[in-house]
Amino acid sequence: MPKERPLRLAIFGTFDVENYGDLLFPLIAKQRLGPLGVEVVAISPTAHATRYRDAVLPLSYPEFVRDVDRFDAVLIGGGNIVHTKDFELPDYSATAYAALWIGATAQAVRQGLPVIWNGPGVLQQRVDRQAPEWLQRTVDAADRFVVRDNDSAKGLELWSGRRPSVIPDTALDLARLWPLALVKDRFRDIRARLGIPDEKRVVALHVKARSLAGVDIPSFANALEGALRRTGTVAVLVALGRCHGDHAIAEEIRRLKPDCTFSITDTEHLIDMAAVIAGSDAYLGSSLHGHITAAAYGVASKLVAVPLLHKFMGQAVQMNRAQDVVTNWAEALASLPSLLASDPPCLPDAIAVQLDSHWQDVAKLLTSGRKHVRCKDVFSGADPDAALVRAIRKENMQALGRASRSNPTTTPPAKKGNFMTETSQTQWDSAAVNQMILGGDLDEASRQIDAILDQQPDFLPARLAEVRYALAKGDAAQAVTLASALSEARPENPWVLMSHLQSLYKAAQHDAACTLFLTRLAEIEIDEPMMTTALNTLLGSVPQKKQVTFLKSVLDLKPESSVVQLRLAMRAHVSGDTALTIDMLERAERAGPLPAYAARIKSQVLPLVGTMDAATDAVLSLWEAGAEDVETLCRLCRFAAAAGRFDLSLTVLRRTLDLHPLEWRSLYRLNRIFLDHSEDRAIFETLAQIDATAQTGANWRLQFALFSLRVGQDEHGRAVLASLTDHPSTGPTARSLLAAISVLGSAVPRPEVTQDADVRIVKKAGARGTILVFGGFLGGLSHLSDRHLDLLLSEIPANVIYLRDPYGRVYLNGLPEFGQTEAAMQSGLARRVAELGGGKVLTIGGSAAGYAALRTGLAIGADEVISLAGFVTPALADHDELPHVQQGLVELFSGDLQSYDLRGALKAKPETKLVQIIGGDYAPDVARAQALAGLGNAQVEILAGVDTHHVALPVIADGTLKRRLQEFFS
Repeated sequence: MPKERPLRLAIFGTFDVENYGDLLFPLIAKQRLGPLGVEVVAISPTAHATRYRDAVLPLSYPEFVRDVDRFDAVLIGGGNIVHTKDFELPDYSATAYAALWIGATAQAVRQGLPVIWNGPGVLQQRVDRQAPEWLQRTVDAADRFVVRDNDSAKGLELWSGRRPSVIPDTALDLARLWPLALVKDRFRDIRARLGIPDEKRVVALHVKARSLAGVDIPSFANALEGALRRTGTVAVLVALGRCHGDHAIAEEIRRLKPDCTFSITDTEHLIDMAAVIAGSDAYLGSSLHGHITAAAYGVASKLVAVPLLHKFMGQAVQMNRAQDVVTNWAEALASLPSLLASDPPCLPDAIAVQLDSHWQDVAKLLTSGRKHVRCKDVFSGADPDAALVRAIRKENMQALGRASRSNPTTTPPAKKGNFMTETSQTQWDSAAVNQMILGGDLDEASRQIDAILDQQPDFLPARLAEVRYALAKGDAAQAVTLASALSEARPENPWVLMSHLQSLYKAAQHDAACTLFLTRLAEIEIDEPMMTTALNTLLGSVPQKKQVTFLKSVLDLKPESSVVQLRLAMRAHVSGDTALTIDMLERAERAGPLPAYAARIKSQVLPLVGTMDAATDAVLSLWEAGAEDVETLCRLCRFAAAAGRFDLSLTVLRRTLDLHPLEWRSLYRLNRIFLDHSEDRAIFETLAQIDATAQTGANWRLQFALFSLRVGQDEHGRAVLASLTDHPSTGPTARSLLAAISVLGSAVPRPEVTQDADVRIVKKAGARGTILVFGGFLGGLSHLSDRHLDLLLSEIPANVIYLRDPYGRVYLNGLPEFGQTEAAMQSGLARRVAELGGGKVLTIGGSAAGYAALRTGLAIGADEVISLAGFVTPALADHDELPHVQQGLVELFSGDLQSYDLRGALKAKPETKLVQIIGGDYAPDVARAQALAGLGNAQVEILAGVDTHHVALPVIADGTLKRRLQEFFS
């Protein structure tokens, strides 16, 4: 039986920066391992989102450490990450890079997880002594030890004592991720959008500042213009490394030479950059992964390797493209005519073989499970990350000492100055002292703090370090005392405020921290990064229900802060306050494009700021621009159906199943869109094959079971449900559904039930009336399909009208067969009932379809309505609803919940009886049922011991529903 939880692989790299090459690695790992049911999770120093919508959003390294026991293996690389250097990048700690391979290995070893290297690059290291133990243990722990070039392998062997194997950079799998036909189609769209004539030949161009080697941009632009004019070509500029400022170079070249250059620097999709390179007639650039992309798609190219790093030639040789590497732009531009006239070399066959073998080994290690015999811990002690900080600091100090001994005139490099670093008046280094505190070297930190304060008692950086030292010792009370004194002396200083807040938080004085923040915020200016830090600290102590109120108070003081606006939008969304969510997103967007996470929420609430048709168009534009993640596709599928654009909805559903067959959300959407039976059968065969061969998750299998039952594959559906009965999340539903269908048996439903139609009428000889079944979002009642429900209803002396809502709008849009409105549907159904000979009329539905059954029942004068955990008003009950339920109701009823209250209509129709059946232990439905108090023609039946919203299943399993229907028509 497949695993209930999908295998989770943590892939480590710098996936939080806007650098094309680095961002490819998680996508390629997902493409390779996703079909096996593996969940690939990107891990980076931070959890920052990039501008690229098709990139993976990473978790931060600390988040990985927190949840390390939820992973099954670690995958290191690719990218140039194997080193211990501190590049002093914003938001990166001194050990950020080291954590991606040393820290990841240390954590994995503690858990007994396989450690797999994914062909990273190794920076050159100064090696003049034996490798430290922690380095030897790090490389010895690697179960698959591979780097991407020979120089990396040699360097790592000299440094660590163990030589890794060499494989090609895994980005050479790019044509598997985005097939050539796909990117060429996309390039045709790009060149049409840019206005490049079809007959014009195109050169893809990437320029990194350092590759110009001192040549100014106007001079380079003139040389470029000459080369393009001589060859009759134009250039499309791609900014492969926005993190390096490539976009600024590209925009300046475009400004200087608008007649022969075009630019896609504003793209929000990685695939666009691949498409430009793949679709162009030649590529000139200074990026390793630009060159790799050209080779992967068979494009003639030159790589301007300035400086001539070993990674450039290391890959070029493996790709049979050593002749592509040049050392200046003059040579690259001069080669353009020959490039355009030549056929580039094909990639060696060995590359595909090596990469296939690599991913096969990764899959074997991943599925082998945790190790029974653990490697030696990389670091001893309880905290590997604190030990890593100490080890790297020691390594750097020793390296500095060795450099000083070899060159006595050498002086340490100056650090970037701010008020937190050394000055000419002191021998103070905040960064060094902070590292001591973080690494646990508290005695030395204390000596340095005391030494400075003896000389300068009011020296602020040392006073702030004193607070951090107290916190590190675990003396939060002392930290609060020190920070309070600082606050009195320096109330205008934002660093002092942050120190005071963190002290109060650690001392569990949460209310005092929030009060202090709101008080001081009115008096001082803090920048957006500091606002982020403050909110991260404070919100951890504010109860979820109070966070919106707290953030509104912050917003009152800082109304233009996009950090506050976005944070409030997210909290409002979670709490179900859609109006506030929309307001905050609109305000944040005035300052610039929304980050990816906020853009996703915006697309989710689009129906509430306009028509469903407009919402569909907005998400459609995202798809047409290249967004093909499962969330975007499923949302477009749902919006299109709700807007009545059924052809588009079906097209998007098919695309979703093609791209994301292992995503449970794809099957969830499949179960809510009605295809014809022949297509259903074909999809079932595909899904059955996936279920048999891939490691699908429990949610995926539950949706597959529901689909199997819907399309008549009872035996398969029952078997899948049986395998889920002990699962903690899907088990209750699987058991309830099995119990219901077991009672109903396996007879063949009446043929009218399985027709491809939204309205299906089944006549019964000697009928005493008619039952109208309002199918839910999945069709049928609850999780039970019409074909199974008919096994029960066929024994009732009544005609049956089975309905399904293709819009997914609880019948508020009516049904296409009757017209464009709910009123037209109700009139049409009244006619059908009359044509069937009259008699008693009963409407029935579950959950939201129970509400629809009541609306139509009242409109057509039904004798009785059975609502299985439905509601009489969508207005929220006092009981706390789940956020997604609140949001769904607001969307369905356009935010105007009160106007859809049916209690007045029910009271005015005493001849129509409502029977509301709910689970006695399911609090939200019990709370909703209180709305029926005082209505004489409403009866609430409570099922003792039932703790689910899906009460249709137990009332079918225990015979309650059958008895009630027989009594009604007797």
